[in-house]
Amino acid sequence: MYERYTENARQAIFFAIEEASNAGSPYIEPEHLLLGIMRSCEPELNDFLKPKELEAALRAGLAAAAQPTTTSKPVDIPLSHQNKRILAYAAEEAFRLDSRGIGSGHFLLGILRESKSMASSFLLANNVDLLRARQATAALSRSQIGDVARSSRSRIGLASAARRRLWIGTAAQLGLLILLGVAVAKSTVTGRHLLLIGAMWFVAAFACNRLGQSFFWSFGQRNRAIAMAISYASISTVSSVHVWVAHSTHCRDIPCDTAIVP
Repeated sequence: MYERYTENARQAIFFAIEEASNAGSPYIEPEHLLLGIMRSCEPELNDFLKPKELEAALRAGLAAAAQPTTTSKPVDIPLSHQNKRILAYAAEEAFRLDSRGIGSGHFLLGILRESKSMASSFLLANNVDLLRARQATAALSRSQIGDVARSSRSRIGLASAARRRLWIGTAAQLGLLILLGVAVAKSTVTGRHLLLIGAMWFVAAFACNRLGQSFFWSFGQRNRAIAMAISYASISTVSSVHVWVAHSTHCRDIPCDTAIVP
């Protein structure tokens, strides 16, 4: 169950242990957990219920009711039976509200459901009842679910854009290959020249696959397309020059008009 606690809920438990230790209590009581919630609750929850504004009053009440003690601070402090029930209530409330995790608001609901505890009486005396706290926690849960949904849609949009760029890049490469094939078909190029041109394109494709994620993306969004276009243009230019040189070399021995006649 503890793995379902949010970061704020775990901080609340940590602060509750600290409060119980500072008070010299043999157990972590609901009032210690309430102090932990006040110290760590989400800003949105504090906007709804204002628990942080009640911290000074709760500390004053605990100090007035505290019994003098001379015992040393305990090292391992267990949860009281009331707090164990509060954590179980918090898990029930998270399930009822369909929350993604168990947070500080669910702890508050658990405290309010443990009606015989001092912490529950303190909250009720300060106009924080179960219905109001449940409404605030439900609103906070819906807000968190909405944030997760928007983040998921954003990631899906980025993935779709990446797929579109991949298909566009693949189509551009195929177009360049077709143009090169047409140029080669109309020229007098030997098998050795074709092999060399194919090797050049293989090296270019291999370099793009190996360096695409680290090299081209390092240019930034504005210069990335320019860098890739320059790379493809350079490869195409070198290939065209190579075809032209091969054609010119062949035409020095055989007239060009007769070189293309079968």
